[in-house]
Amino acid sequence: MPDDHLRREMGERGGGAPSERRSFARPPITRSIPRFSEAEVWFENDETARFVLDLNGRVLSSNAAARALAACGMLGSGGVFICSSHRNRLELDMLLQRLADEHEKAGRILFRAGDDAWCILDIATAPEAPNRAFASVRPVKPLDEGKVAAVGGVFGLTRVEKSVLVRLTSGEAPKDISRKMDMSIHTVRSHLRSICMRMGVKGINGVLRLSFLMA
Repeated sequence: MPDDHLRREMGERGGGAPSERRSFARPPITRSIPRFSEAEVWFENDETARFVLDLNGRVLSSNAAARALAACGMLGSGGVFICSSHRNRLELDMLLQRLADEHEKAGRILFRAGDDAWCILDIATAPEAPNRAFASVRPVKPLDEGKVAAVGGVFGLTRVEKSVLVRLTSGEAPKDISRKMDMSIHTVRSHLRSICMRMGVKGINGVLRLSFLMA
């Protein structure tokens, strides 16, 4: 009998079997590691600058290459893909409107990113992502003589006009072309007018846009 009393007393004081004791050990800490889909990893690390826009031209997301362009002030600053004062903003708005109205599913714009820097902007939409536009930006390299010859062949440019076009697509101004080709500025402008007429465009920007797009 005393033994039974002693056993009950020990149980009340916590002296019971080890299986009945409470454990105060802290549970192991598990930290959740963010998981990214393969598409997200590809988007972020792609060497081409890529943006996701709304149909008003505001940036919703961008990858590392695109953020680098925004950091150097070329485009994408302040959450806007191309600022309202940019010379190609109207062209962008018109393209976005055509995409919003579903008249087109994709479009391309050639825009000037600096005095002698050009970029090609491709924009597309997808039915799986309504009210979104997917943009990629690629810098344009100067056209070599072979590409200019191909473009010139389509429009019937003369040998001299092709030479002027090669220098023009390399970012040279008419006065620079005049000096390097040893001809007067009036002669250079005469060739430029002839090139515009043959290609069916207006001004130097029109010549460059069509040349880069065709090349």
